[in-house]
Amino acid sequence: MNEHARATAPEWDARYQVQRDPWQSAGVSQVTTRLLRVHSQGRRLLEIGCGVGVDAAGLAEAGFEYLGIDWSPAAVIRAAETVNGRGVSFQTTNFMKWREPGPFDVVYDKGVFHGIGGVRSRKAFIRRVAHALAPQGVWLCVCGSADRQSEDFNHGAIYLRELIGPGEVWFEILEATKSRYGLAESQHDFDAWYVAMRRR
Repeated sequence: MNEHARATAPEWDARYQVQRDPWQSAGVSQVTTRLLRVHSQGRRLLEIGCGVGVDAAGLAEAGFEYLGIDWSPAAVIRAAETVNGRGVSFQTTNFMKWREPGPFDVVYDKGVFHGIGGVRSRKAFIRRVAHALAPQGVWLCVCGSADRQSEDFNHGAIYLRELIGPGEVWFEILEATKSRYGLAESQHDFDAWYVAMRRR
């Protein structure tokens, strides 16, 4: 398990406060845009682990009513300061304990699931995602691929079966494709799984 997966909420908060976040997204990827265009059927989107909101603007521009959540207050403050716009909001919360104002049409996470250790914790997260979604809602999960892990950058990674296996209890797997994760610091970028799933 990498150091990010073990980090607590206060540790994440400290990282965001000093603005040291090499894991930062470069924004919504073309793969994400395509998968959402093809598979999503509604406009209410929840991003779990939104960080400083880098993907929020792109998701709002794609026509989604966006809510981003993160358990780091420092991240959410930075997100709210840098991303303004109608239909975009942020909230500090722990997704696993949150009473979500759902249901949502889409749940999006980039780099959250691959940081969860243990089969039981992963199953619990998947169940929470399913309950946050409307019937036929779509979960788009972006995870580092363990098939060919980057050696120069410590990042979360899973094998595809670690998501699809427990995911099929709640979800129909619509599409799984491998592409680059999309880090702002592109020299550290790595392969990732993009998996679109529909709530059963």
